[in-house]
Amino acid sequence: MSKKKVLAIVVTVIVAIIIGATAYFLSMGGPSGIVKLTGVDLYIRPSDVSEVQTPIEIHLSVANSFPATVKVEGGNLAVLIGELRMGEVNIPEQDVKQGSATLVFKAILDNTLLDDFWYRHLSRGERSNVSIEGSVKVSTPVGGIELPVKASSLLETRLFPISQELNREYDAGILGKVVVKKMVVELIGVTPFETKLRSSIVVENGLKTTLFVKGLIFKIETGGGTNLCFGEQEKPKSIAPNEADTIVFDITVDNTKIPKLWVEHLRNEERTTINVMVWLKVDVAGRSIELFKEYPLTVSTELKTNIFKYNHE
Repeated sequence: MSKKKVLAIVVTVIVAIIIGATAYFLSMGGPSGIVKLTGVDLYIRPSDVSEVQTPIEIHLSVANSFPATVKVEGGNLAVLIGELRMGEVNIPEQDVKQGSATLVFKAILDNTLLDDFWYRHLSRGERSNVSIEGSVKVSTPVGGIELPVKASSLLETRLFPISQELNREYDAGILGKVVVKKMVVELIGVTPFETKLRSSIVVENGLKTTLFVKGLIFKIETGGGTNLCFGEQEKPKSIAPNEADTIVFDITVDNTKIPKLWVEHLRNEERTTINVMVWLKVDVAGRSIELFKEYPLTVSTELKTNIFKYNHE
């Protein structure tokens, strides 16, 4: 067989391979059908979280249908909570072999923005979107593609209002008892700097004498001991024997405490109990007493989120 015939056969085979490969990849939807993003996850190591930053890993799951390695040439991803750009990462070059793979990128979330996030989140009725947005550039033997990344989930909390029956009794011996029936805590306003709450307790005077309420002391503390608020208010009120009355008071939380709450929250894998504790300053039969100081009147709410997956290595 002559060299020309051999060359013609080789060319014919190469052309057939190219046509076959082109038809295959067109049937896959072109280059964008060759490499696909199949999932996005955010991982953290709780021990790395501080009040200043949250180091995270962004895991992109990729399916490469091309019968060879393709190359990630770059790109950019941003992590957003609501409209706040909490962190971003520039994607480095790397190879992706045929089949399924997970690309891992490190990023830092800026915890100094958490008070702003808290304000926006509560202002929207405790609803926010957590999203990953951006794109990944990939080079393949049949052309370059840019894969858009857009994944989001709803972050919804139910912190307020809090309403709980207490029926806590203070036994004053022969004088009778003071009973606190119920406590309610409601969100009445939020700014970028403060969270304003209004609380009320229903006090029933089962004493044989008038109960003179001078005021109350309150604090808000997490189950892990993080202090969010402490204060005292004068609330003079007289409650006659066998009568009940409602004492209303306001609580202000400084939003700069939110990063402390965030650290505890992530170290608890996004489950945090928040306790509102109150005790009363009263006069009974000429004596000043702090009722329930040793075991404060307490109502609780739970902060629950599901933003991250966890790496404890």
